[in-house]
Amino acid sequence: MSDTHTTKHHGSELIEVKLDVSQLDIGMYVKELDRPWLQTPFMFQGFRITTDRELQQLKSVCKYVIVEVEKHYWFSYQKHRLNEKSQEAPTKKPVISEPINRALPEAKALYDKADIEIHSILNKVKKAEDIDIEPIQETVNGFVKSVVSNPNALLWLTRIKERDEYTAEHCLRVAIMAIAFGRHLGLSDSELSLVGMCGMLHDVGKMVIPNEVLNKPGRLTAEEFEIMKSHAAKGGELLEDQSGLDPCIVTVARHHHERLDGMGYPAKLKAENISLYTRIVSIVDAYDAISSERCYKKATTPAEALKILYDNRGSQFDADLLQHFILMVGIVPTGSIVELNNGQVGIVLANNTEYKLKPKVLLVRDEHKKPQQERIINLAKSPTALDGTPLEISQALSNGSFGVNILDYTKPREFPHLTEFDWL
Repeated sequence: MSDTHTTKHHGSELIEVKLDVSQLDIGMYVKELDRPWLQTPFMFQGFRITTDRELQQLKSVCKYVIVEVEKHYWFSYQKHRLNEKSQEAPTKKPVISEPINRALPEAKALYDKADIEIHSILNKVKKAEDIDIEPIQETVNGFVKSVVSNPNALLWLTRIKERDEYTAEHCLRVAIMAIAFGRHLGLSDSELSLVGMCGMLHDVGKMVIPNEVLNKPGRLTAEEFEIMKSHAAKGGELLEDQSGLDPCIVTVARHHHERLDGMGYPAKLKAENISLYTRIVSIVDAYDAISSERCYKKATTPAEALKILYDNRGSQFDADLLQHFILMVGIVPTGSIVELNNGQVGIVLANNTEYKLKPKVLLVRDEHKKPQQERIINLAKSPTALDGTPLEISQALSNGSFGVNILDYTKPREFPHLTEFDWL
């Protein structure tokens, strides 16, 4: 079943959509349940929700259902939800329940396990073998749990990038950032799991692109670029054959390179036909791709990557979503090594959505670049240097600068002089 398979009904295109029961509304036509009909109080197999009582009954006995809706209505509904989430996001600040020093080792173990699994899946796709989705789904559910308790731990790990492992690690990073972005927007846990799966599998089509095109160090010819672009449609085809996979995941794989102005590929969809999950993954995918080093280009800084996305708001990317993505990720992302204006070196622990250039920083090197007793400062609270100068970030540094490796801080460590309150 896929929402790309449509039927005509009195001139309208109908699509089937798998929905969490929390998303149901009166007026929707329920085609299938997640359990046998005889185990429910409903008389008919297939019915339109007409009363609040039916709505509450569905919510009490099911986790999800399959609804049949008009395609035009569905995309309007998704856009409406997108606008609601965008308006709610600034006022609904999620609570961090686990300090990052505790969350990091757990997140690293989860990330390493996911790295093995995504490599396995991509290798099977390359060999045209059947793939098992269940392990990846379990890992994504683990990502959701970690991000809900403290998104900064897994976001820290997205700063670790290996050029030669781009596609697999890119999928992991997009999944993590998409989940964190969804958390920022106020999506439910089930929605976070779905957007994470969309991110994890969005680029599977690249596994059937010839290596000489996929990893070409120079500029692609026009013919090679067409071959590269085919990964989106091929990814959709590959996932369409997977039983039990949410149709939304297939849609995102196929359409994550569409643009709001209709100039994307493969279907040249316009804004009204691009779903919420596709818009989210498109932003995250582009951000990670632009800020990563590849065999054919140097990485741009996160700030430069955000500027490129911002310059394409409205035409390529959803402007409202992009604004909130910038608030979430920050100009200097979590896990970045930075130098302050007094010479001290630290690692960004968490961003401040109100003051994008004033994150919370773990200081690890003193003014002379010597190891110091770690301490945490919140630049949003305007701390000062010894001479009274307000501290601020002067530049972002590459991993390994002055002997600081962010991987070292993902291992269990004792910080007896710091309380859990300092880390939150």
